[in-house]
Amino acid sequence: MPQTTRESPDDHPELTDVPEMRYQNAYLWFIFVSSLDIILTWVILRKGGVEVNPIAELVIDSWGLPGAIGFKFALMLFVIISCEIVGRTRDALARKLILVGILISSFPVVWSVTLLLVNLLRP
Repeated sequence: MPQTTRESPDDHPELTDVPEMRYQNAYLWFIFVSSLDIILTWVILRKGGVEVNPIAELVIDSWGLPGAIGFKFALMLFVIISCEIVGRTRDALARKLILVGILISSFPVVWSVTLLLVNLLRP
């Protein structure tokens, strides 16, 4: 008698099946520091400061806070998707990419906090 094999659900993935994200904890930190950048930038702008990134300045001048949020989240999405794609074939490189993304996104946060503290402590 011929033996039949049962197909597992994994043999035919559905269009809506999405694999688990590769670097979830790193993405959390990346989104956190990127969001802090938006928040702190807006606080500084409300206190009379200026945006030093010319692209972000153009976005803010044209579309305000909603534009800044959309721009920042589009950049975050690009980085995360890039890491997911690269991570399929080059895990070490993708891990480095997201770590660099976190570091780069951390610099404006550190700078903004420094500016706010200096301004707060100024007599």
